[in-house]
Amino acid sequence: MATARHVDPTLSGRHDASLVGEIEDISLAATEAADLGNLAESERLGRHAFDLAGGLDAGPDRDRALARALRPLGTTLRARGRYAEAERTFDRGLTAAIVGFGSASLEVAELLNDLGMTFKYAGRFVEAEAAYGQARAILESAPEVDPQDLAALFHNLGGLAHARGDFEAAEPLARRAIEIRAETVDPRDPAMLLDRSAHAAILDALDRSDEAEAVIRDLLPDLEAALGPDHPEVAVALNNLAAIVQRRGALDEAEAFYRRVIAIKEARLGAESPALATPLNNLGTVLAAAGRSDEAGALFRASIRLLEGAVEEDHPALQAARRNLARHA
Repeated sequence: MATARHVDPTLSGRHDASLVGEIEDISLAATEAADLGNLAESERLGRHAFDLAGGLDAGPDRDRALARALRPLGTTLRARGRYAEAERTFDRGLTAAIVGFGSASLEVAELLNDLGMTFKYAGRFVEAEAAYGQARAILESAPEVDPQDLAALFHNLGGLAHARGDFEAAEPLARRAIEIRAETVDPRDPAMLLDRSAHAAILDALDRSDEAEAVIRDLLPDLEAALGPDHPEVAVALNNLAAIVQRRGALDEAEAFYRRVIAIKEARLGAESPALATPLNNLGTVLAAAGRSDEAGALFRASIRLLEGAVEEDHPALQAARRNLARHA
């Protein structure tokens, strides 16, 4: 949900109006950098926008500017696996948005959606569901809403159900995101490709692996062309494809995919990002199946180390890594 440039016509002073416009431009640039996977630049820009917003006089203009600056900053922190920092950032942005835009505004819905995603990644599924529910209530009652915002929310609702293991509930939600998105964007639009990739992962979980594999192999070249071959979202699609070919017994192919996923995420997100934990664990299962137990054990331990303290103790990824270590150590 990117926030478009908009300067409120009621701004009181020429200086503040000029500064607010600059903050909005920088915030939008930060969002675009995050979309491209350039997280260092996104964080730099987000912090600069936040610092500028703090220089405005107290009042609605300042609150609106803070809300817009804090969104891309929180998004970058979450992408880097700094979930507690991201939550605090989005919370502060939400407070500012409620004051600056109103509790039923689209800006508030966007930040609630952001918080829901952060809670999901941290394994706090009940809180994620509550935040998504509030966002959905605002979007579905708004007189005018961007279909892309609604599609993004359904994408995330499907992702939450998927993470909780409720695949039957996840599939229609993910499919609804695709249907909404299709009303306004090209089939090869990056957002549509990401919707299809997420839906394919759910199809795989529903034992529709052949269908899921066909979808991912079809969209992957377009996703690489649109975002770049080393974008974190490309890594997500590759990870899902690796899981499918692994179950089919193609261990060499699965290993190659997982190693590429790890290389992408490590380069873009850093070697200490919790986002590395799942592909490390998955690669470990491939090596264990190939009889390379020592290498597998090291990967399971690395996965556990990245997740401990970053996610809830009952997070599915952490539990899976611990089970695998106990089984293969």
